[in-house]
Amino acid sequence: MRGAIPQPDYYAILGVQPDAADAEITRAWRRLVLAAHPDKRDSPASREGTPGGSTSTTLNGDSVPDIVLVNEARAVLSDPTRRAAFDAERARPYSAQPPAPSGPRIREYVSLETFTPHVEDESNPDAEPHQYTLECRCGQEYVITLEELEAGVDVIGCPGCGEYIGVEYEEVDE
Repeated sequence: MRGAIPQPDYYAILGVQPDAADAEITRAWRRLVLAAHPDKRDSPASREGTPGGSTSTTLNGDSVPDIVLVNEARAVLSDPTRRAAFDAERARPYSAQPPAPSGPRIREYVSLETFTPHVEDESNPDAEPHQYTLECRCGQEYVITLEELEAGVDVIGCPGCGEYIGVEYEEVDE
């Protein structure tokens, strides 16, 4: 699991694409190191800017790349093993917080026994209900069909207000 602090994007720090060759990584690193070097600050390389990386400001207000991150980026991206590990970690989604629960918010859990069963052929006393209903507090009805029960559905929504309930029942082996 990733920590609370995201890892720096070494590709953005060096200003290269993820499929960049080692020679391109070295050129980008050299350009940024020269831009950060106090004796080379007025060179054309220093006027090209610092792509996507962390920067620091000198006493005279010039923005220069954070040389520690630039060197770290080159070290990681130039080593095939470390680069593969970085790419794998980079591909994983980042979340500082645990994921929020998915699905609807269930207002309450209700036993299927409290639902009203409905059969298609009421003249047949052995007929199995084809659906069950329960009145919602908005006046509409929750409906769960026999097919839904057989499929394992246990959360249903009200068509009137959109509120969800959990349906508690025991599965019967036939």
